[in-house]
Parts: sequence; structure tokens; C-alpha cells
Amino acid sequence: MRFRSLLLSALAAASLGAFAADAGPASPVIDPDDFVSDHPQAEWAEAYLQWVGAFPRGNSPVTDTTGALCGARQDGDVWFLAASDGTEAVERHCSVPQGKTLFVPIAVTVERSGNKDPDCAALLRIAGEHLTRVGGLSMTIDGQPVYGVENHRQATGACFAPGLRQVPRSSAKTAVADGWYVMLQPLPAGPHTIAVGARFDATVFSTTYRLDVR
Repeated sequence: MRFRSLLLSALAAASLGAFAADAGPASPVIDPDDFVSDHPQAEWAEAYLQWVGAFPRGNSPVTDTTGALCGARQDGDVWFLAASDGTEAVERHCSVPQGKTLFVPIAVTVERSGNKDPDCAALLRIAGEHLTRVGGLSMTIDGQPVYGVENHRQATGACFAPGLRQVPRSSAKTAVADGWYVMLQPLPAGPHTIAVGARFDATVFSTTYRLDVR
């Protein structure tokens, strides 16, 4: 038995003018092929999903409508900005420690199997097929558009264990994911507004973060 879910999320950064997600001297966007803290960004996608999976479904950073859970169970040098569930446009207020790299899922499909030895390649094909139903990817940082986010697609490849941060811990490698994520360099201290949008079929996802970096 398998299920799938669409995870969409918010973002972060600062500067003047429009940003190119592919690079640029003023851009906070990290190249999708770059390693961050010695890990490829596909592994950070797995870590994000494990973080989300550590919370109850009805009380997680994804269903949070205020930002109250923005800092819950966050540790290390990379800070996750959670997805929203698509039930309504969400605005979250969040304090972020200065110096944190930000990992921003924009549109993600997840496939999970109940089999002990799942066909990971088949699951990944299904996840990729569902991404064809995603459109309208958008990202702004302090009111300025970020271009080229479609180049930041990351697939997990082999199955990973979504329950590594759950209690009790599960190390079963039963899930794959494919989607778009943007990794951002640490923002300067101060307020920042980050917004992301996408569409899955007729469902529109909209998440805004009002960040206070300090």
C-alpha cells in the first residue's frame, strides 16, 4: 500500500533587484549541484521530510498557520522552512538564528510503500509523473522575484527512511521523493519576507514567511 502527498513550502533571503536562481554575485541562492555541510541537496530533501515526519499529522510545521512551530526540533547549520498543506493561504512569523542556511521545499511529491523491499525505481517514476501536475512555481524574497527555480529539482534516488526522527524510531527505507527545493545562504540580520507559490492540479498553495533573523 502506498500513499502520496504534495509538500509545498516557504523560502528565504535578501538583497535588491531580481534574483536568478542559477547564480549571480548578489544572489543568496546556492547552486543545486553544490554540497552543503558536506551533503548533496538531495540528502537535505530527505532530512526535511524526516523532520516533517517526526510530528503528528495534525500538529506539525506543515499544518501550522502562525509559525509557532517554525523552530521546533530544528538543529544544525541548516534550517527548514516548512510546507503548507494547501487548505488555505498561510502566513507564518518566525525567528531564525543568524548564520543558518535555509532549505526551502517549493513543490514535492512523496511516494511511500508498505513493503519491506519496495521497488524504489518504480516509486520514483510515479513521483516524477505526479510532478507533471505541478505548475505555477514562484518564489519571492523581500518582494523581488527569484528566477530559475525549476532548475532546482532534486530526486532522492534510492529509497530513504522517513521515520528516522519519529518516536519510536523507524529505519525502514520505504519512501522516495522528487521535487523542487532551493537552498539559500544565511540571511543578514533583520526582517525578511519570503513567499512561495505553486499549483497542484486545481489546488493552489501559497505560503509566506515573515522572518526575523537575529
